[in-house]
Amino acid sequence: MSGSCRRSRRGRTGPGWRPGSPVPNWSSTADPMNVRRPTTTPQIAPLPERTVVHMLRHGADAYPDRPAVRDEVEALSYQELHDEAARVGGGMHELGVGPGDPVLLMLDNSVDHVLSWFGVNWVGGLEVPINTAAMPPQLAYIANDCRASVLVVEEAYAPRVLAVADRLRHVRHVVVRGDPAAAAGPSWQVHDLAGLRRHPGVPPVAQAPSDPCGIVYTSGTTGSPKGVLVTHAQTYGRNGPLRPGSPQPGDVCLVVLPLYHVLGQCRVLYNGLIAGCSVVLQPGFSASRFWDVCRRFGVTYTCLVGVMAQYLLAQPERADDGDNPLQRITLGTTIREIDEFRRRFHLPEAYVSYGLTEAGGVLVGPARGDGCGYLRDDFEAQLVDEHDLPVPDGEIGELVLRPREPWTTMLGYLNQPKETARKWRNLWLHTGDLMHRCEDGRYVFHGRRSESIRHKGENISPTSIEAELVRHPAVAECAAVGIRDGDGADEEILVAVVPAPGMSVEPIGLIEHLAAQLPAFAVPRYVRVTDQLPRTDSTRRIQRTQLRDLGTRDAWDRVAAGVLVDRSGAVHTTQQSEGRA
Repeated sequence: MSGSCRRSRRGRTGPGWRPGSPVPNWSSTADPMNVRRPTTTPQIAPLPERTVVHMLRHGADAYPDRPAVRDEVEALSYQELHDEAARVGGGMHELGVGPGDPVLLMLDNSVDHVLSWFGVNWVGGLEVPINTAAMPPQLAYIANDCRASVLVVEEAYAPRVLAVADRLRHVRHVVVRGDPAAAAGPSWQVHDLAGLRRHPGVPPVAQAPSDPCGIVYTSGTTGSPKGVLVTHAQTYGRNGPLRPGSPQPGDVCLVVLPLYHVLGQCRVLYNGLIAGCSVVLQPGFSASRFWDVCRRFGVTYTCLVGVMAQYLLAQPERADDGDNPLQRITLGTTIREIDEFRRRFHLPEAYVSYGLTEAGGVLVGPARGDGCGYLRDDFEAQLVDEHDLPVPDGEIGELVLRPREPWTTMLGYLNQPKETARKWRNLWLHTGDLMHRCEDGRYVFHGRRSESIRHKGENISPTSIEAELVRHPAVAECAAVGIRDGDGADEEILVAVVPAPGMSVEPIGLIEHLAAQLPAFAVPRYVRVTDQLPRTDSTRRIQRTQLRDLGTRDAWDRVAAGVLVDRSGAVHTTQQSEGRA
């Protein structure tokens, strides 16, 4: 547990933060950020109006000529966005897309991507975003699991589609952003995405907030990816539109996270459009170009994951670092250097959010070196043990959730009723994440329930190792996992480490650092240095299963190197003789 917060000794059900009400640590006296508090309840749409079509209609009626979305090629006003979505919807209708039909989108960040999503929803179809890094086997799995008959793809990714042409059992139409000939296959018709945009358009299909609008594949921290069936109401409210940590009216919003990522899609793009903002799409994140892009477009709001903020800090300091228009930023994961980040770049407000695909960004609050925010007022929560019983006040337990409004969490896992029932057991949605709650209501993450490492009779939270390891100046990111030692229940500890930009990592230096901070039994045996950690597509959680599956190959072994840690935390190096155990 971090020493910077006191665990709650109050009720076991977490109180939601209600905008406009006092919240500890949000005031200038308790928090250095001096957050601007909302003074009125956010004016989000009534539940019956939380659909894509209603959002498009509202924007076209309220501010038709205001810039809505742009990329490096084109820009659309709110009226044009509405009309073009209707045209793409008409094109989708001609391909046979109707209510409940899934459409795969394997697209880069662009206005075309936005119109493809909205066009699919316009006729009642389900948007199925695919990570553009997905290789042919993953593409085939998702396509077959959701039984999609239409695939929209970038020309550059067409070869991956062709590589599994004989395995795509249901695809009948492939729409290409680029040259359709690039995806010509034996069992489907090819179309030009630009042609869909020339369609005269069709009236929208009637929609309710309870209707499904998409399938988001988790990419699985455990096992095979699961398709999360999300509703219009959930997608609308997934990341708390018009709440602190989200775009506010008048913002210019920057999307550098991919639109297949829920933070890029909902936290910035959808929330920005709900708030009547102008949204700028970039093809990706560039640490060297980020601030120039912000200045060029007058960006006032964006969302990043923590490592992106660290890369910005690692850039050489410039005299104009603080000369930028950015007013607010939300981090999907916090960084320990958040105060330094805010000072260097003269950033008035910084937030952190925690969420999961099945529910959304349910925690949000001022970004600090630890913690992941306060519970939203439209959810209730408990911390429970492995038997779903509330843990004693102040203890670590699994976060479980219930919405206060209908249709604002997932409908279920596609084709997996048993997994859906398990996720919702005892009428609570189980996050699988271990947390404790501070006295001020702030939640602090301690790892996943299934990630606890059993070593030498001790249960070790990987987060406790990671929290100390990431304090080493050469470490940008890290993850700790247990590697099974033979057939028993005991595990050896492995840490995967991503070096900080421009730094090199010496495993023995990491061991000395950890030995001074952790009990000897929690000091890892194995260290693997890597360029990046495997993460899920939608929530960017670390895929620890992949790290475990790699085993210890290519990892430095401190036992084999003769590096020992005694109970006092002292590190000893011995010369192992040949064959010594």
